[in-house]
Amino acid sequence: MNFDSLKGAWADDKAGDIPLPIRKVPLSETHSIVSKLRRNMKREFISQAIGFVFLILVALRSFKNTWSVFIVSIAIFLLLAQTMYYFSRFYLFYKAIGRYDLSLRKSIYHIAYELELNIEIYKGFNYSIWPLVVLIIIGSMSTSLLVILIGLGVAQIISFFLFKLYVRTRYGKQLAELKKIMEDLETEE
Repeated sequence: MNFDSLKGAWADDKAGDIPLPIRKVPLSETHSIVSKLRRNMKREFISQAIGFVFLILVALRSFKNTWSVFIVSIAIFLLLAQTMYYFSRFYLFYKAIGRYDLSLRKSIYHIAYELELNIEIYKGFNYSIWPLVVLIIIGSMSTSLLVILIGLGVAQIISFFLFKLYVRTRYGKQLAELKKIMEDLETEE
């Protein structure tokens, strides 16, 4: 085998740019899933914002002593800081899923991954804010420290189970549908 003839044959072989096949996804399915997801996220943000304002108004109207003012003020500050951080992350995700090409398989995988990640972040956010919400409510009633601690413990346990159920019903369906589409695409190959 002559190296020069092999080199010449390689140079003469002009295959050109052959486009790679892009796996298309049924746009109607993914678009409806993502639009439901975005609608749920928008409703969630509005309801959380209204709840936050309502909680502050109720707490401000029911101060009994300086101890209550101190507890509630610290809890509201921490709640506001956490809410701003987490909702900025959710907003970035909300904006990002609106820009994806929903007919491409890679975009579906990315949305499913980001959704699963944001569900876990959202769970962490809600598990961390419930003690603060309970602290604000109980602190504005000016009860004893023991009642506050018991209330925090009970509220955390109850909120853990209720919120797990809530996330599964609110966002789990869209995640399951995206994963089903991903599985269908895998079996087609």
